[in-house]
Amino acid sequence: MDAVDRLGPRLVGVLRRLAEALDGAEAPFAVIGATAFLLHGVDLRRTTRDLDVAIAMVGGLDAVRPVLYRAGLSDTGIEHRFRDAEGDEIDVLVIDPDRTPLHDIPLGDGDVIHAVGLPEAVRAAQPIAVDSCVVPAARLSLLIAAKLHVASSGARPHDLEDACAAMGEYETQGTRRFDLDWDLARDVTLETAGAYLAARDASEWLEPATLEIVQASVDRLLIQDPRLTERFAAGAEQRALVHAYRTGLSASR
Repeated sequence: MDAVDRLGPRLVGVLRRLAEALDGAEAPFAVIGATAFLLHGVDLRRTTRDLDVAIAMVGGLDAVRPVLYRAGLSDTGIEHRFRDAEGDEIDVLVIDPDRTPLHDIPLGDGDVIHAVGLPEAVRAAQPIAVDSCVVPAARLSLLIAAKLHVASSGARPHDLEDACAAMGEYETQGTRRFDLDWDLARDVTLETAGAYLAARDASEWLEPATLEIVQASVDRLLIQDPRLTERFAAGAEQRALVHAYRTGLSASR
């Protein structure tokens, strides 16, 4: 199944126009969120019609807004959400390289979005062919890290499910699962080796401060999230994946 089948022709059209406009403005960006998981071929076991994009541009959202207009997008009642002519919604998170901390994205109403891992996602974006163009998407290992961080808040049920689906399918091609140093990867099984590898790979791209945030989030999930208990049908399976991920983070330090 290719990108058009996974996303649908309308969303692919929006993505193509947006990529052309951002490339023309020389604005580094990466597709993030559920759309990026689909671009990597992950079966999310749910439908999504949203497009999430992270952009790096000095001046933040105000600077990138004219570029979005040129791509055919218009404003909505939510500052960082835009809409195309057919009603598809695009959430745009803009990282201003001149601001610190980079993970904090200010909104006009004084609120702040804490977007852990977005600077690394844009910087290490992976090109993926989408119909007649190539677009940069956040690496799957970084998407998993970001999802686990957000999942630790328990605010959105899909985040843990998405992360576990991706960890279960991570690196299923090739021999990496079989070539692990099993002395280092104790308590990791062939079924959870993808989660371990995802953590090792994310550690190579994440800044040390970001890595500490993700590690603390994973610890919080393992200690207190009831979804990782036998009270839930998938609890034991998901806990094994998250535990293997935590093992991979430890082995990377």
